[in-house]
Amino acid sequence: MRTIIRNQHIRAILLQITIILILVLVIFFAAYYQPGKSCTIFTAIQSDIVLFGNSEDQHNPDPVIGFRPPSSEGYGSVMFGTTGPDGQYNFEGGMNDQGLAWDMNSTPKAKLDPDPNPGKPECYEDNFLYRITKEAATVEQAIRIVKSCHFGEALPGQYHIADANGDAVVISGGPDGKVAFTRIDPGEGYLLSTNFNLAQPEKGPVDFRWETATEQLDALESGAALTPEYAMALMESVQLNTVTTYTLYQNVLDLTENKIYLSYMSQYDEIAEIDMEEEFKKGQRVVEMRELFSEETAAAGDAAHQRFAFRFTAAKVGVITLALLLIIGMLFLIIRRVKKRVRTAADG
Repeated sequence: MRTIIRNQHIRAILLQITIILILVLVIFFAAYYQPGKSCTIFTAIQSDIVLFGNSEDQHNPDPVIGFRPPSSEGYGSVMFGTTGPDGQYNFEGGMNDQGLAWDMNSTPKAKLDPDPNPGKPECYEDNFLYRITKEAATVEQAIRIVKSCHFGEALPGQYHIADANGDAVVISGGPDGKVAFTRIDPGEGYLLSTNFNLAQPEKGPVDFRWETATEQLDALESGAALTPEYAMALMESVQLNTVTTYTLYQNVLDLTENKIYLSYMSQYDEIAEIDMEEEFKKGQRVVEMRELFSEETAAAGDAAHQRFAFRFTAAKVGVITLALLLIIGMLFLIIRRVKKRVRTAADG
């Protein structure tokens, strides 16, 4: 009988220690957690109008825009991104002067089979997105560049690419372990992507944004006019302000006119309009997005993001504090059990 009781006591202590270790992992995860990037991206066509929209939903507070005039190295381009903690620019979307645009959705990694042509360069080492921006004027040319390299063991997201002719594709990992190319259906007039793999649609949608954007894009077939204003209103309807994610900027790119419409930090009373050709005249440079807006809009946007950052930090602190309190409570119970066991053994 004593052996049974002792074994039960040991199992109870081991269970409590296991719970403590799990809570330690929770603290580690909460302390170093950085929210993933979300993003809603669409290509829409109506008559001779081709618009490309992106909503950049993430955490970094310093969005930037880079201008690279055309040169012997390739097409001119405008790039959108953020400044990382190391001071490096991370460009995550762009458009060149031929009307080709691209951006990325964050999705779960899709495993890929080994490429049958091992001699091809690795796509990321080959900087395939910059190659596309500099060298591709059409989606077909962009696809050829992608097929000339390999992504290794997995695709960590999906890439939405469109051109001024109204062609568009989303590149992701297919269910067969191969790179999938989901093309726009000309009959629908748009291609939409959010945070689930379009080549594996059974895994999505993940939230309201897919249905909201689909409803507004479907309205284009019912008489709604496709304009930059309509597209930006669509972007506003899918902006995020949650505990872990915030919409840093949204852009609508007119692929036939080489014009850009940009919002800053979920502020929609002022939309910056950018003419690529005019910006190229100023030379190659990278500027903070807030510089493209009035002081009032920039200040309001920065303040809104600071409130989001405070909520996010408070949530992390709350999770860590709760986990620490639970650990302290579990340790207290373990110590009490051990002391009681020692007293019982002494009395016996």
